[in-house]
Amino acid sequence: MFTLRRLILCTALLIAFILLGAQALGMLAAHRYLNTQLAQQGEAGARALAWALSHNPEGARDPRRLADDLFGAGMYALVRVAGENGDTQIERRDPAAGQPHTARDWRPSWLALDAPAASRPYLGPDGRRLGTVTVQADARLARDTLWQGGIRVIGLTLAAGVFWALFATNLLRWVEARASRDGGERARARAPASVAASARAGQLAGADQALVDAQRQVAATVEEQNARIESLQSEIQRDAVTRLPNRKYFVDHFRQALASRDPDAGGHLLMFRQRDLAQINRHLSRAFTDQWLRSSSDRLRKLVDGCGDADMTLARIGGSDFALLMPRTSAPQAGMLAERVRRELRSLRVPMDKQGWCRWALAMTAFTPGDNMSDTLARLDHALMCAESADDDQIAPASQAADSTRIGEYSWHDALATALEQHRFSLTTQPLADVTGAPLHHEASLTLHDTSGADPVPAAIFMPPAVRLGLSAECDIQAVRLGLDWLYTHPDDALTVHISQASLAQGTFLSRLERMLADRPALAPRLNLEVDAAALVEHGADMRQLSQIVTAAGGRVGLSRLSQQFGAMEHLHAYPLSYVKLCGSFITGLLHSPGSQHLAATVVATAGSFGMAVYAEDVPDDATRAILEKIGVHAIRGTVVNFARAHDPAPDQQWTSR
Repeated sequence: MFTLRRLILCTALLIAFILLGAQALGMLAAHRYLNTQLAQQGEAGARALAWALSHNPEGARDPRRLADDLFGAGMYALVRVAGENGDTQIERRDPAAGQPHTARDWRPSWLALDAPAASRPYLGPDGRRLGTVTVQADARLARDTLWQGGIRVIGLTLAAGVFWALFATNLLRWVEARASRDGGERARARAPASVAASARAGQLAGADQALVDAQRQVAATVEEQNARIESLQSEIQRDAVTRLPNRKYFVDHFRQALASRDPDAGGHLLMFRQRDLAQINRHLSRAFTDQWLRSSSDRLRKLVDGCGDADMTLARIGGSDFALLMPRTSAPQAGMLAERVRRELRSLRVPMDKQGWCRWALAMTAFTPGDNMSDTLARLDHALMCAESADDDQIAPASQAADSTRIGEYSWHDALATALEQHRFSLTTQPLADVTGAPLHHEASLTLHDTSGADPVPAAIFMPPAVRLGLSAECDIQAVRLGLDWLYTHPDDALTVHISQASLAQGTFLSRLERMLADRPALAPRLNLEVDAAALVEHGADMRQLSQIVTAAGGRVGLSRLSQQFGAMEHLHAYPLSYVKLCGSFITGLLHSPGSQHLAATVVATAGSFGMAVYAEDVPDDATRAILEKIGVHAIRGTVVNFARAHDPAPDQQWTSR
């Protein structure tokens, strides 16, 4: 019974609070409305009096009558007519409105209404300003109306409160009487009695059973609600499309792994990105894309579950980004699983319109307890940028040493934008000679200099972020500008500058390049521009325009990384190329692959028929060098082999590709 009384009391207090709050809000709204009405009333009176004085000749001759008529309406506390010089000619003021209120009458201070004075000039028939009228509305009537309305609402609220108190009192008395009567009947039912008493006891027993059933139902409802809460929590931590854990779930588990005190709790983190998800959504239906992502995630989940490690977490951390957390794994174990994931992703690719198959970019890094999560994810993101620039599905390792790879995408944007604005770039050059030792040209690589005085950042590190951020064209323009300056100081040498493939797709790059070459026609013939072979396949029209601009200025165009895009071979005849380059794993595995040797010979023969030279990079040893010389490669460079002039850099200083 005490609980019931507390419930009724709390309900009454709550209702009283709601009613008082509603009353206060209503009074505030009415107060604001009346203030607005008073201001509008003053404006209307001033406008009407000014118009009457300006358009009524009789009123202009006798303005007192008009002022008396307006003031006599009883709605204004002040009516003033001033002359041309501002001196008051007529003033009608209500003495009661201007007197201070008495100490007992506290309504004006609590219900203060603002009735601003409105002023309007009035003009003569000739348009000359004759004076100014000032009108102020009387706020007393509005204040009394507001007060009376509030009193009525408060009275109604008090009446409702009295009624509620009477009702609650009668309800409590009835409940207490009923409880006492039921308790007595239940006590009599326990002793031997008549049949009627037994019937009443049966009724009470049914009531008790109903209470028991209600308790059971409440318990079942609570269990159902708890299960629903758990289900909702699971939904919050799952991706809606793939049903994989989402970014929040992944970050929580990754943070736990980094915060572990167990020295063996370190592991590896694999991150992979679908580079063409936007194009897939654009060219295929959204339903197909969702189904493909869902089926791909199911196959990857089965692959990870098949390893038997329950601590591994496969999550979708973004629209096109996925992550595989592999705690307590060694480097060989993580490498094997990452390779299996890479092969599975390759088998899950879908065809694109012109780019063949959709592309994946993968990166992996190791972590240990105590590592900074932001630095680790920043390194992985930079490695993914490098993997995207490499344009293959090989797993890019995240560097553990370079501090420049530990900044995020937004920090890269700020750093590159500042460097472009302040021209903090330079060129690193390295000469290239043919197999006989005759000099061919110098290879240039763009370098970024930080304001903090740290070591210069090579293009291999900052160009992948520049490509993702859309700043590659600006960086390449800087490289060409510095290259032309270098040619001016080296009148007997030629220079090769690498152009990013992404720059060709930016509309203003080619026109700016054409103007730069036209401004320095004496230097352009010794400038070589080098582009990745993938540009012939993906940006054929832009590549053709680039070739026309460079050859028209007297320069030459070269092709790099042909061994990573042999599909460009069928387009070689359509471009005036000076040379092509073979590099990468194709060259490093040439010694033990007769098929690769025949393919290299075919490339040399095909390029030679079009008047193009063939260069080889990443040559690992003398045996591979001998094979390349026999095939007919014109220039060779690698970690061991480096045909160059006597003042070349050390053999282990490789040319840096962007």
